[in-house]
Amino acid sequence: MFGLESLVIYVIFWWLILFVTLPFGISRDKKVIHGNDPGAPKKTLLKKKVLITSFASLILTVIFSIIKNEIF
Repeated sequence: MFGLESLVIYVIFWWLILFVTLPFGISRDKKVIHGNDPGAPKKTLLKKKVLITSFASLILTVIFSIIKNEIF
C-alpha cells in the first residue's frame, strides 16, 4: 500500500502545501533599519508551518493512497 509511489506523492503534497501556507501569519516590520528589505517579515513562523505542512501532507497522502487503491 505504501511504497516509493506514496513517498513521491507525499513530497509533492508537502511542497504544494508549504508554498500555500508560507504567506499566512506574516507581518512586516514597521521600523525598517537601513539596509534591510522593507518587505521582510518580522517572524516567519517556519517551524509551525513545516509541522502543519508535514501533518497535512501525511493525511492527504493516506487519503489519496486509499482512494487510488480502491479505484484501481
